[in-house]
Amino acid sequence: MPIPSSSTTLRLPAGFKNLLEGLALEVLRAQPADVVAFAAQHFQKLLEQREGEWSGPARPRVKEGCDIAPFLPPPPPPS
Repeated sequence: MPIPSSSTTLRLPAGFKNLLEGLALEVLRAQPADVVAFAAQHFQKLLEQREGEWSGPARPRVKEGCDIAPFLPPPPPPS
């Protein structure tokens, strides 16, 4: 889905919409007092699940609490 921004058209990365929809549903279910902390925990869990499923060569480790962790691309499919 393109998003107009001045003269540049931005596109959502694959999976981004689903990622945010999943977060929105969990926020609505849990009704956390601190949405930012809840979102950080939510994305950390997703990252840990993904790393647990990855059985290929070692991926670079991301320090816990690092802001970029939720934005890392998914691992490549097994060859």
